[in-house]
Amino acid sequence: MTVIALILGVTAATGVAQAQFPVGTRIFNTEDLPGEPPIAVRVWYPATSGNVTSEGEPTEADAPPVPGRRRLIMLSHGSGGMPLNHRDIILLLASGGSIVAAPLHPFDNVTNHTGPGTDLQLIGRSRHIARSVDAMLAHPVFGPLVDGARIGLIGYSAGGYTGLVVVGGRPDFALGPAHCAKTDRDSLFCGWMRRGGIQRLRPDWTVTHDKRVRAAVLLAPAYGIFFDRRGLADITAALRIYRAETDEVVRHPYNEDQLRRALPRPPEYVVVPGGHFVFVAPCRRPMPSVLCRDPTGVDRLAVHRRLNAEIPDFFNRSLGRD
Repeated sequence: MTVIALILGVTAATGVAQAQFPVGTRIFNTEDLPGEPPIAVRVWYPATSGNVTSEGEPTEADAPPVPGRRRLIMLSHGSGGMPLNHRDIILLLASGGSIVAAPLHPFDNVTNHTGPGTDLQLIGRSRHIARSVDAMLAHPVFGPLVDGARIGLIGYSAGGYTGLVVVGGRPDFALGPAHCAKTDRDSLFCGWMRRGGIQRLRPDWTVTHDKRVRAAVLLAPAYGIFFDRRGLADITAALRIYRAETDEVVRHPYNEDQLRRALPRPPEYVVVPGGHFVFVAPCRRPMPSVLCRDPTGVDRLAVHRRLNAEIPDFFNRSLGRD
């Protein structure tokens, strides 16, 4: 199935505007801090020719981009994941005229899972996004196309935490043990806290904020307990937060609802059926089975038809249409 066929199937069911452009994709590396591995950044963009498959792979290498200034939507994948876990919304946005760019987070991706629970993840990820935005604005091909006043972000799970930090959130890691001393219901998070909590492998690192990101969609944002009102007070970006109704990983009410109560301005807030992995694109290729299973009665395709209508609408309202 080509991306155009994939998107037409989505748009027919949701009323989203029909696909306008073929989609091109390119990969490049950008430098991180000295001594750290480079950041691989993958870009999907409106192209003048060619296409990508429904798996996000190009059918024409380095297809020329369509001229014009466009929104840039950054994407931060989940812990141990990869950008293509969200291929449906990536391809929908790119075919509709936006540029989508996603770093493969070093130390916390499908091939390297050494960072979760350490500052390599909790502090490094926000810097990866800012460095990737820098690289996109300086890129000889994409720099002239990106409208620097219209930059958004989609983040899933640890990527949702990442997005919250990027737009100005200041995590207080001491809130984790304090939370776990008062509850025995948040077993997954508190089990990690009691096994030693956060490891500081780069004690000189600090979180990175990037006010160029003006709107963010946070899908099942993790580590919500690290944020209180003081830590969220500086956020001015438009936010839309999604919670999975029966999320077994990011537990309710300690994450999305914690953020909803503490944010200085109420975010758009949506609850959808399903567990934590309902936000991963419907499985069309071999993937770990845990990513593909949904609770009885949950229709992931229907959930994604909804997401793929609502997320572009949010960016249209918060950043303007392409």
